[in-house]
Amino acid sequence: MTFVTSPDDLYKSVPVVAFERNVTDLWKTRNISPNSKQFGIFTESTGEDTDILSSIYTDDQELVTRKLGAAILQQRSGIDLRYRIRTGSFFRWVEEHCSLSYNESGEIISAYSYLWMSSLPVEWALLTKGSEVWNTLNSKIRHDILNQLTAILGYLELSTDIITDPMLIDFSKKEQNAAEKIRNRLIFTREYQKIGLLEFSWISLSDIISEALNEILLGPIRIKIEMNQSSLYVDKNFRVALEKILENIPVHATGATDVIIQLRSTDEGGLLSIEDNGCGISEQHKARIFDLGFGNGNGAGLFLSEKLLSVFGITIHENGIPGQGARFELFIPSPILNFNP
Repeated sequence: MTFVTSPDDLYKSVPVVAFERNVTDLWKTRNISPNSKQFGIFTESTGEDTDILSSIYTDDQELVTRKLGAAILQQRSGIDLRYRIRTGSFFRWVEEHCSLSYNESGEIISAYSYLWMSSLPVEWALLTKGSEVWNTLNSKIRHDILNQLTAILGYLELSTDIITDPMLIDFSKKEQNAAEKIRNRLIFTREYQKIGLLEFSWISLSDIISEALNEILLGPIRIKIEMNQSSLYVDKNFRVALEKILENIPVHATGATDVIIQLRSTDEGGLLSIEDNGCGISEQHKARIFDLGFGNGNGAGLFLSEKLLSVFGITIHENGIPGQGARFELFIPSPILNFNP
């Protein structure tokens, strides 16, 4: 992700400490946003030639130095770094997002960075560790249950071939249907497997929407995307959530010919809307469309989408007009949104 806004403008639009690196020594600063004192970062700085590395926690210095060096060797336009930085008398986790530009000779001509103040890096680390443990355990349990269900289904099928009583045959078929539903639900839980295991990073919203659309067959439906260069602090599960919303359109939005996807700024963040001009959703169904098992399909798509979005603090509602089209609105909180009009 590339930022070309100067630090003087950048720190005013998002809750960050912004600074410009000295291109002759990237671990020195040329300019720091005035709010650095508010966060207790670079408190002794005058804004010129402040040593960045000395403020970073000792155990993190080697990793961030190596990652930044690799990005420069590859002439990447940007790099995301996660480390602990001194804030007064203690160290605090931050996300640094550094935008790099080069001349034709491959030399760096500008390096703008900002430090995002958030507890999310710590929360992400704890969530990852916990998820690894629980997912390993859940995978084993799920595997064992599926094996037992397969055996039950096999015995039920054999029983149906042996018994002749119509009532018992009917009971056997109902038992098979119930066991199949349990089996499908267990397989569905695999969708949750990677929640909390994928690394969060700043992702271009327009890029991830395009990736989601590439996974969906919308047929003749036209897509209009009204998007700027905004970005989100999420993982790849956000794309999965979008896919679950979009794949419903050709199936349920009868008569739809157009879909409009747009983002607008709100007082508390942003509103991402996905709107079609199909048959819409009736009022009596609006309250249940995110329930597991509701709908004509397996009833899992929108349920999963809502749960995945909730991981990022994003809420989703359907506010379309029945008979005129469906409109899914995703409310994105400001801490994970870099809105660039």
